[in-house]
This record gives sequence, C-alpha cells and structure tokens, in this order.
Amino acid sequence: MKSNNKKFRIVDLFCGLGGLTAGIVDAANESDYTPEIVLANDINHACMEFYKHNFKKYLLNFFDSSIEVLLERIRNGTENLYDNIDLVLAGPPCQGNSDLNNKTRRSDPKNSLYLKAIEFIAISKPKFFIIENVPSVIHAKQNVVDQSLSKLTNMEYDVYDFVVDFEQLGIAQTRKRHVLIGSKKKNNFLKSFLTEAYLNHKPVNLKDVLEDLLTVQSTTIFNKPSNMMKDNQTRVNYLFKNNIYDLPNHMRPKCHQKNHSYKSMYGRLNWDKPAQTLTGGFGSMGQGRFIHPKRKRVITPHEAARIQGLPDWLEFDIVKKRTDLHQMIGNAVPPVLSMELFKQIIKELE
Repeated sequence: MKSNNKKFRIVDLFCGLGGLTAGIVDAANESDYTPEIVLANDINHACMEFYKHNFKKYLLNFFDSSIEVLLERIRNGTENLYDNIDLVLAGPPCQGNSDLNNKTRRSDPKNSLYLKAIEFIAISKPKFFIIENVPSVIHAKQNVVDQSLSKLTNMEYDVYDFVVDFEQLGIAQTRKRHVLIGSKKKNNFLKSFLTEAYLNHKPVNLKDVLEDLLTVQSTTIFNKPSNMMKDNQTRVNYLFKNNIYDLPNHMRPKCHQKNHSYKSMYGRLNWDKPAQTLTGGFGSMGQGRFIHPKRKRVITPHEAARIQGLPDWLEFDIVKKRTDLHQMIGNAVPPVLSMELFKQIIKELE
C-alpha cells in the first residue's frame, strides 16, 4: 500500500459486503490516491459488521438505517450534508427485478429504492456515480431506469447505461449486470468505458481461480461446504461415476423429471469453463450448477468468493452464520467493475 495525500472520496449506498468499495481500495492503492469512505450504508447487520471490519482503515461514517431515513435526516439538517464526493457507488436491492424471482418480479416495492440513490445524487452532487443492478431492472414496472436517466440528465449529468459482461472482465463466471454511469462534466470516456475495460482482461476458467484452493483445510465455515442430504450425495456420486455435468431426469426429484427448464440445477461445474451466475443458493445443488468440478460436494464460500473475484485480503471469518455468508457473497458485485472505473476517473481528475 502507498501512503498519499490525495484523497479519493466515495460514498457506497446499499454497500453489502463492499465489493465495489474493494475495487476502489485495490485500484487506489496502486495509484497516488488514498480512498476515503465518506459514507457507507446498509441495513443488513452481517454486511454492516463485515464492512466496518474490512474497511475500517478508510471508513469515516457508516449509516446503519434505511436510505429513506438517511435522506430525511440530510434534508432536515440532523445528518451531514455529504459534498465534495468523487464517486457515489450504489447497488440497490435487485431481487425484485431478478428473473429468478417468481413472486414479486418487476413489481417489488423495494425496486423503488433505486430512485433513492438518484435522490442522494441530487443532494450530494458527486463528480461521478455508478449504479448497478440485474439486467432485467429495465423491465421494472416502476420504470426506474428511464426515470433515473431523465432525472440525471435534467441535473446536467452526462449519463449512460449498459450491461456489463463480467466474463469479459476476467471473472470466472457468466455474470451480467446493468450499470448506470454518469459524470458531472462531459467525459468522452464514459461512452467507451466498457469497451476499454474489456481490453484489459482475458477470459478465465474455474481452474484459474480455484486450483490453489484444492488443498485448503476445512477449519471454518468459510472453507467448509454445506452438508448434503443422502439423496443429493447419491446424485453427486452419479455425476462423477459417469463423468457427466448434467444430471439426467431419472436421477432428479420427481418434480424435475418432466418438462423442466432447470438443466443447470443439480449440475456439476466444469474445470475448464466459467461458473454460471452465482447466487446465495450456491450451498445447495438444487438451486443451480454448484457441484465442484473436482470434489464430490458443493463449492465452499471461499471458492464462491474467488468466483466472484473478491480479493483474498477480505476477512470472512468474522461472519459466523452460514446463511449470512452465502447471501453476502452471492449478492456481491465483482470489484473489477469499480476498479476499472477508478482508473478512468483519476485520468479525468488529474
């Protein structure tokens, strides 16, 4: 790490475990800048404690209530007016927009939280911002993306939206996210940002990111896989005995034996390919293709973190509940996105 006087001031809303923040920290520490987290915000207790622990060196303030409360307190003067911000990061809840959500898809009330990030931008007037969500956010009934584009343009932000393919950013996973990115000044790099970022990376497979973990001892839940029921262990053994990656229908539960479109569920990952999109359900073979390519088990949280591109310096052992650990990692944003954005931004600031 370098010690510098140049500060790069960020705000991270709906921060989760801090994937976007980690990208800024790693990129800044290779530059002449020191990251300064002016504000982070989340209401999930496990995420709060993880974030505070891992980013304490840079963290000035963590607001542990809802963004609605934060905005109200800023308006009435009982909370700091956050200004002179270089970059606002935001990852509003995405479950309501996800194609995996069959209950409140597109119309989840939490989808409107996306617009709260826009309200914060309107108040704090950062130099740059990035808001990420699932690609299907553009179909939300609240029309949050179009509303945001209109509001931000009216605030005289230069703004673009696009879908990021993380596989092209060197992540061993077929993960895609929708990104809204903007600048207070006209910046030509915004339009070509993604194309330039892709040029800095080459595709990787699971072997590239997991091979050195094959001999790691299972001493904590971070390095232990979830236990499997007897029927699922039988299914795993079948996959390995027959050297296949998709479980045939006759080996699936009865509800999956006819006319289903869940080919990847109960499947085995391939050592020479990227993983499917990771979710918080990676501890269950019934929720996706999460069987390790070389071991007769599901992947561990440590392996999942690697697949998400999370840096090894993050300390996960402070998380004591497996359900918390799985959800935090599954919901994380690969840090490479903010890392690449930082590299472009500092060129504009200098």
